[in-house]
Amino acid sequence: MSFLETKKLYRIEITERCYYYPPMCGTGAAMPSFESVNKNGNWDSIPNGIKGWVIEKFRKKYFRPDENQEGIDLFTPANQPIVLIPYDKIEGHYKKI
Repeated sequence: MSFLETKKLYRIEITERCYYYPPMCGTGAAMPSFESVNKNGNWDSIPNGIKGWVIEKFRKKYFRPDENQEGIDLFTPANQPIVLIPYDKIEGHYKKI
């Protein structure tokens, strides 16, 4: 595997809320809807039940959540649903599936 390749390591599900402050792209990032915050929890948090892959890229581990899930708008910019979250933000808050 070269330095630039992405490798899927294993699939996970978040079991405990963890906090991640997404990078703000551009001058204004869209906020999640009030309904989403009421149902799924605090903005800047990854709610329980979010699924995705732990991947290795640039020789570091990241969490890449699946698109189109309930609550994904709490921690991803509206115009960029595909994000790489540093592994240390979710470490100990997931189970392998």
